[in-house]
Amino acid sequence: MQVIGNKLFYLTNSTSKNLVLNLISSKDSYYSFSSINQELKKENKNIFSQKKWSKINVINTNNEFLILPSKVPEFLKKINIDKTIGNSSSTEKKTKKLKKLNFTFYIKKNKENKITNNINHIGNILLDEFLDNTSISKKMYLSILHNKLYVCVVDKNNLLFYNQFEFSNSDYLKYILLVFEEYELDIKKTEINLLDNTIKLNELKKFFNKINLYKKSIFEIIDKYNG
Repeated sequence: MQVIGNKLFYLTNSTSKNLVLNLISSKDSYYSFSSINQELKKENKNIFSQKKWSKINVINTNNEFLILPSKVPEFLKKINIDKTIGNSSSTEKKTKKLKKLNFTFYIKKNKENKITNNINHIGNILLDEFLDNTSISKKMYLSILHNKLYVCVVDKNNLLFYNQFEFSNSDYLKYILLVFEEYELDIKKTEINLLDNTIKLNELKKFFNKINLYKKSIFEIIDKYNG
C-alpha cells in the first residue's frame, strides 16, 4: 500500500479510544490503525467531523527535517539553514527540543495542518523515546511503516544517526548495512531493536547476531508521547 502525503493522525476521544490514521491510496477513505491491536480499518474521510475528538495530533513523516546540537557551532550560524532546506512562504517551520538536540522540520501550509496546533514529526517522537534509554553500548532501532524504513543509532544516550528511507521489496537491508559500514558498527555485538514484526527476522539473522523485539511498538511510543 502506498502512502499519500506524509502524515499520521493520532486521535483521542473522551473514552480514551486512540487511533493512528495513515493516508493510504484511496479516493474516499483513510485507513486507521488501532494503537492497541494494530488492525487496519477503513474510515470515511469525514471522520474528523463525524466524531468529537478531544485531541487531534498531526504526526509528519516527511524527509524535510534537520537535527542540530542545542548549542550550534559558529560555522553553522553563518549558514542560512532555511534557505538550504528549501523553506518558503508555503511551508511552516517547527522545532522540537530534545536532549542536547533541536529537531527542526518543515510542513506545508494546508487545511490538514490547520485542524490542530499539536504537530510533531515521527523523528522527534522516536528520538524522545530512544535518547531516554540508559545504555552503555551502541544500539540500533528499526521500524517500518509501509514503504519507509526508520533507522536510529544511539551510543550511551547520544545520537549517532537518524534517518528515513523509502524502499521497495526487501532492499531496506542495504540501508541497514550501509549504516553499519559507515559507523563501523560490529555486526556481532551491536544490538538491533525492532519496534514491530514488519521486518523479517530470518533476513536480518543472515547478517546480524543480536536482534531483539523492543519493549514498545511504534504505536505505543506515539501513545506515550501524546498521552
